[in-house]
Amino acid sequence: MRTRDGNTRNLLIEAAYHVLAENGYEATSIKDIAREAGVSPGLVHYYFSNKEELLTAVVKEATDEYCNQMEQLQKSVVGDKLASAALAEPMQRVRTHSDWYRLRYEMFVLGLRNEHIQPSVRELLEKGREGVEETLQAIAGSSFDDAGELSAILIACFDGLALQALMDPNFDLEKAYAVLREMGMGLLASKVESLKKD
Repeated sequence: MRTRDGNTRNLLIEAAYHVLAENGYEATSIKDIAREAGVSPGLVHYYFSNKEELLTAVVKEATDEYCNQMEQLQKSVVGDKLASAALAEPMQRVRTHSDWYRLRYEMFVLGLRNEHIQPSVRELLEKGREGVEETLQAIAGSSFDDAGELSAILIACFDGLALQALMDPNFDLEKAYAVLREMGMGLLASKVESLKKD
């Protein structure tokens, strides 16, 4: 079977992304995904043994794409502008790719209840922390000792702020990010200053 990009597996992941983000994990069936992809349910099962495996592949693909975008950001934005650009990206993502966050939350909930999903959730969070840590080190230097811990805090902030924005239309995401930016920039400035003194 020939697909849009010549890759059936990618077509299924793309279809699953749309259906899972719109309907949620519980309300989505393999038949729904097959219908969206324009294939038979049997073909979905050929590539993915179950819905859990498909959700894991969807979130991994979306996360890989996000990490690639952040790598490009590091290469294209230099100096003191990188911190602001890196913080602006997750805020914009809430507005432009809210489905990405919805899929993350589906994974988090399933990971808490399903031991087969837990390794994928750990990998997802680890990859996110590593990406943020690389950005922090690009801003403050590779000798920034607390970059790993700060990246974990920032990932928690990004996910938490996105959740609040998705749940509450009156939540002021921009103001919350302005405060986060002020806190983060203050910490980074103090770290850079202390590194210069060492």
